[in-house]
Amino acid sequence: MTPEAIQKAAGILATARGDHRLIPGLPEELRPADLDEGYAIQDALVALWGQEIGGWKIGAAVPKFQALVGAPCPVAGRMLAPTIVESPAEIYGGAFHMRIVESEYAWRLGKDLPPREGEYTRAEIEDAVAALHPAIEVADCNYTTGLKAGPFSLIADNALAAAFVYAPEIPDWRNQPLETHRVRMTIDGEVVGEGDAEDVGGHPIMPLIWLANDRSRRGDGLKVGQFVTTGSVTGVKPSPAVSEIVADFGSFGQVRLKFTD
Repeated sequence: MTPEAIQKAAGILATARGDHRLIPGLPEELRPADLDEGYAIQDALVALWGQEIGGWKIGAAVPKFQALVGAPCPVAGRMLAPTIVESPAEIYGGAFHMRIVESEYAWRLGKDLPPREGEYTRAEIEDAVAALHPAIEVADCNYTTGLKAGPFSLIADNALAAAFVYAPEIPDWRNQPLETHRVRMTIDGEVVGEGDAEDVGGHPIMPLIWLANDRSRRGDGLKVGQFVTTGSVTGVKPSPAVSEIVADFGSFGQVRLKFTD
């Protein structure tokens, strides 16, 4: 895609988001054909918003979720600082079209992970972590086709990053059984999902390793203080516009989100 086409595509998405309007998709001539074009449009979209980046969301962390959206690998989007809030949180439910809620582990970085030639190792990335938090991610997009829009178009639309709610950090996370710890999500008191870190590659550090190296290759890296939320451990669930969501991490704490009218 030409720089002009990338900017035009980003402008269409920014206008749709600003007008809170669904669109059928980007025009065919502006539709990204691969990962690089999708991220180029996302870069331009985020630049148009002009807001501080508070972190990153990772989606489709494992093959079964990649198959859901047709992605060849995990995908990532920027979390804008104003969309990051502490639990318990209240958010206007009508601000979203899809309102997909996901229970997730989220890292907070204590060091930069800048671009470099070689791959980051797990030990280096763990050393850069300041804390691990229970969290709820709210995913949303502006396409009438939702998740069927295709992975590259979804990446262009900031990979569905919409809002993020986090609870206090998990103490001594390095010595916790993160691989097998069970998490349960309820919507209005009804259990809608339960799972563990199997759905994020066996351990929540695995998506962070992928993201650190992917963003290193893409030339921007990760910054100290940013959150990185690593993918759902309880499935992806749509929620009513007025509802109460609880991600129950057991001994690690709870994350509470109310959608209000």
